[in-house]
Amino acid sequence: MIGRTHATSGAVAVLAVVPLLRQHGVPVDGWSVPVAAVVGAGSAMLPDLDHPSGTIARSVGPLTTGLARAVGFCLGGHRNGTHSLLGLALFTGLGVLAADTGGITLGLYLAFLFAIASAAMHVSLVTVPVLHTVACLVVGAALTRGALFESFSPAVVPWAVGIGTTAHLVGDMATVQGCPLFWPFWKHRFNYASLSTNHFTERFVVGPALTFVAIYLVVDEVGGVDMLGPAWKAAVEVVRSVVPA
Repeated sequence: MIGRTHATSGAVAVLAVVPLLRQHGVPVDGWSVPVAAVVGAGSAMLPDLDHPSGTIARSVGPLTTGLARAVGFCLGGHRNGTHSLLGLALFTGLGVLAADTGGITLGLYLAFLFAIASAAMHVSLVTVPVLHTVACLVVGAALTRGALFESFSPAVVPWAVGIGTTAHLVGDMATVQGCPLFWPFWKHRFNYASLSTNHFTERFVVGPALTFVAIYLVVDEVGGVDMLGPAWKAAVEVVRSVVPA
């Protein structure tokens, strides 16, 4: 599947599970809703961080390119270890580490996930790569600081990482290539359909539908349309507090 579909499916999957998370004691309210959506979208791109020439690998310049080379080397190249249960466990573990550490580490992690999600959605905040990276860092800082101001609990982050990554695997198992879930012990590729990547249905039916559902769920989970005005004002104030005058 293409990056845009992966990112939106990750956000939708996380937002759809929010009521269940709340029932089991995970606080997902206020700022934690958009944070969860961003983490879900970015995490849904993590399995593709094994392809050094891919869009995601180029999202933050040499940093992500080098990271993609290292990930691909350690986990068997494209569509191997990162597309397995082992990869899912590793990515979720990083989410747990970032949430437990908090502070700058959490902010950088959120900025990284935002950067790869925006790359997948072909959204470039600034045309100059270096400035785009800086803009992503500012967004990550804003998400973290805004969340902290709103008594945000980082407990949702590991859940969003695991759900977003799982959404990627489920999506890729709908394609001909499938996923080697039990890599490296068993390299059989599991799939439940034989679709081709970037096919007509994905581009013009699945993708737009997921985008609509994601927007609806964000609005619904933060309290409906009446919350949009205050939420926008709060976001502006957070950005102002982070960006030097």
